[in-house]
Amino acid sequence: MKILGLNPPSRFSKNVARDLLWGCWCKGRRIAGVQFPPLPLMYVATVLKQSGHDVDVLDAQGMGMTLLELEDRIGSYDVLFLISATMSYAEDTEILERLKSKNPHLVTIVFGAHVTYLPEQALSKKAVDIIVRKEVEYSIRDVVNALAVGGDAWKKVNGIGYREGNIPVVNPDYPYIDNLDELPFPDRSFLPKDLQYYNPIVRHDTWTTALSSRGCPSRCTFCTSPSYYGPRYRARSPGNVVEELLYLKGLGFEEVFYRDELFTVDKKRVMEICDLILKAKIKMSWICSVKASTASFEMLKAMKAAGCRMIRVGVESGVQEILDSVRKDVKVSQIADTFGWAHDLKLETHAHMMLGMPGESEETVKTTFAFIRKIRPSTITYGIMSPYPGTEIYRQVLTDDPSLADGTQINAHSIHTDASFSKLFSRLPQKKLEGYVREGYRRFYMRPSYVWQKVLSIRSWSQLKRLFFAGTQVFGFVVRGDD
Repeated sequence: MKILGLNPPSRFSKNVARDLLWGCWCKGRRIAGVQFPPLPLMYVATVLKQSGHDVDVLDAQGMGMTLLELEDRIGSYDVLFLISATMSYAEDTEILERLKSKNPHLVTIVFGAHVTYLPEQALSKKAVDIIVRKEVEYSIRDVVNALAVGGDAWKKVNGIGYREGNIPVVNPDYPYIDNLDELPFPDRSFLPKDLQYYNPIVRHDTWTTALSSRGCPSRCTFCTSPSYYGPRYRARSPGNVVEELLYLKGLGFEEVFYRDELFTVDKKRVMEICDLILKAKIKMSWICSVKASTASFEMLKAMKAAGCRMIRVGVESGVQEILDSVRKDVKVSQIADTFGWAHDLKLETHAHMMLGMPGESEETVKTTFAFIRKIRPSTITYGIMSPYPGTEIYRQVLTDDPSLADGTQINAHSIHTDASFSKLFSRLPQKKLEGYVREGYRRFYMRPSYVWQKVLSIRSWSQLKRLFFAGTQVFGFVVRGDD
């Protein structure tokens, strides 16, 4: 039995960042054309490979393949698995229909946020044979093992959904993996060696992503991550994290972009990771996400010494009342302190901003713009709060406006730039809010001092190319508003 893990192309964008299981994906010029390798697919494929299966991973998006080219390659496969989210589900299922028309015996397995939170609706798409909810490595392994044997034993695997005739069947949850050290390191050889992923905030051409933990102890009303990965934050041991760094270094990678929701939840763990990196004399740079309420000068200093080059912070807003309205559980003063410490340590910073949250007004947006001038991040992204299935804000919006339905009209074309539903929780008109996203970019990136600073920071030809491409992407978004 031959199996394919597919990262499909999109007609909406060349760069949909489909590497987070819980499904808050970004794309387009607004994020400067950023690309990520398909880490979730590699995790699943590695587990299947260790179980003795013949499995490939095809990043059709990263390789710039067309749907016609993909159709020509699908005939030899028996099982296909892919990750999908609310914003991509309609398009993904259209692609699966096309592929199944070329290969009628193909069994399709879809996992990710959308099928997790709306399993019955997801199974209404006939091109989807099996859905897998929440954490998927072991449940997909068990399904594929059963399919290889034959018969209907696969239907007894927990964590999945399927149809009996036209009736959706959703099995109980599969247990979460208690010890993440059990999982093998994702096998990067599934991807072509010459396949490069563009990312303007990395420094090296030879970079990759990794995941050192799953889950988040926060309970922000706009985020699906805590409910997706369960109520408990789970982390790989420091020794296991550093062992993977040594493995990646041996493969020739020079930089790692950690895709954890929060790398700094457990200070003791972070300090031990940093200590082990220094003891092992690993010369690699890395990037991670930090919540300001978990940061300290001591921790950031240790991270910097161990190779951390940039921290990414979910700032969202510079107004305390706005942060409180979404249960962000962080103080504006803590955010300012974190950026101040980073500046003192010469750590680069990225600020994630979200406009249109409950209570947003022209005054709060202006306060947020002023706050950004104060904390001086190295880079920034703005987006509009979107009501994803699986979040508290989705349930609120659906009650007030049933036209939201399964949320799939918030697709890859409009995600994070369309304020269609914001009127239900924000005090800003739709067009005004959408305009503020572009204004935030203009205010930050179009400053002559910022442009000159970036020019002076260039140290290599590859860095020049990355910055030039990023600049043209962001400029195109600011001028045309076409993401």
